Order: sequence, then structure tokens, then C-alpha cells
Amino acid sequence: MKLEKQIDQLKSLEVQVLAVSKDEPKNTQKLETKMKGHVTFISDSRGELIASLGLLDKEGNPFNGSDVARISKMLVNEKQELLWFRFTKNSRVRISSNELIDELSKAIKSYK
Repeated sequence: MKLEKQIDQLKSLEVQVLAVSKDEPKNTQKLETKMKGHVTFISDSRGELIASLGLLDKEGNPFNGSDVARISKMLVNEKQELLWFRFTKNSRVRISSNELIDELSKAIKSYK
């Protein structure tokens, strides 16, 4: 199931979703509109934030060999402490939405 279909579950967990992408702002705006504003998209077209987090997949775009962001999920609390994370080896590997919700729920419960 796609993440946009899980928005109500994310809301119930009181999770704010931020998506960082190397896409240009006009492309991230389209995605944010599709997600009805429930996900905030941040355009990092130069990849500076992505690289600083260790998530830059050099030449990872299978179509043109450009750099892309590795797929990752992080749960950070209000104190900016990293509570849970999942990084992938490349940009084509993804966690299912159901698995994500399950893992976030467990991480939140263990934090409380």
C-alpha cells in the first residue's frame, strides 16, 4: 500500500512527514499537492543536505547515471534525537508502507 493511503495512520501516531528530494522545487510541489499537504517536501537539488546525512547515491539514477538520494526513513523526536532509522543501499529499494507504520509504532511505543 502506498504511503499516501496511510496518512490517517501516520496522523494517529502524531508523526510529521518530511520528504527531502534532489528534485527541483516545481517537481516536489506536484508531489506535495498529490499528498494533499500531509507530507512536506523539501527540494535539495544540489544534494547538500542529502550528502551531509550520508544519503547520496553517487550515479545511482539507473536511467542517466546522475546522483540521487538513497531511500531512507528516520524518526526524530522533538529533542532532535534519532529514535529509529532505515537506510537502503540504493534508490530502488523501499520499505512497504505497512512495514513502515509497524516499525514506527514500535519505535514510538519504546520511546514513551
